[in-house]
Amino acid sequence: MFIERNPREVAEDFYASTFIAVSAYSHDGKIQYSGGDHYRFGDYDIINKLLEKMSNPSDTSYTSLTLTNQKEYNYTAYFINKTRLKDGFIIMGPYNQEDLERINSLDICYSNNLYMAPLNQTLDLCPKKGCAGCYSLNVRRAMNYIQAHYKEEITLDKVTSHLNLNKSYFCTLFKRETGVTFTHYVNLIRIEKSKRQLLKDNKSVLDIALSVGFSNQNYYTITFKKLTSMTPMEFRKKAYI
Repeated sequence: MFIERNPREVAEDFYASTFIAVSAYSHDGKIQYSGGDHYRFGDYDIINKLLEKMSNPSDTSYTSLTLTNQKEYNYTAYFINKTRLKDGFIIMGPYNQEDLERINSLDICYSNNLYMAPLNQTLDLCPKKGCAGCYSLNVRRAMNYIQAHYKEEITLDKVTSHLNLNKSYFCTLFKRETGVTFTHYVNLIRIEKSKRQLLKDNKSVLDIALSVGFSNQNYYTITFKKLTSMTPMEFRKKAYI
């Protein structure tokens, strides 16, 4: 099943997870979201060239364009949906090979989908360092359920009832395929969802914690630091440096 996502959300998720500068634009080049600093090397001409090419395409033979500066940092622009150019586009960069290796080393599977390729992000642990397709049907169904209900109280009983599976069997299956427990996975999804909100400085940490399904701020902060080696406030501060 393909899931259509708002380009602004995709860009926010991408920046929250990678700290690589990214911006989302409407089809006519009006900015919808910006995270990070595209101009830290002063490459205004590169960004302007990408904006011109993407907002006024002379042809539609390309899905993406990449330009490189003298320091060998790349800037890449993607159409959100090649079949519907009016959906806009995304520009990411500067990034280099080291950044790509850092992203690829994460235990997160970034999989493309029909609507948002290639920037859409699926936060699914991937035991084989491949794509989400390496999971069994029941594990994928559990992941989909968690993605849809992470703001609510999610219990093992609810998920196994939804899947009509034995709890012991499900726990064994989930741990074997993902490498983590059911509870750890739920917390991972909630923490990743909270990162985008932390980039919006007008929300309190407590409000964010409650909005992604944590019952209190203290447990949220402890879990965030355990998974990211930073507190939520440290993460927010780093994002705005």
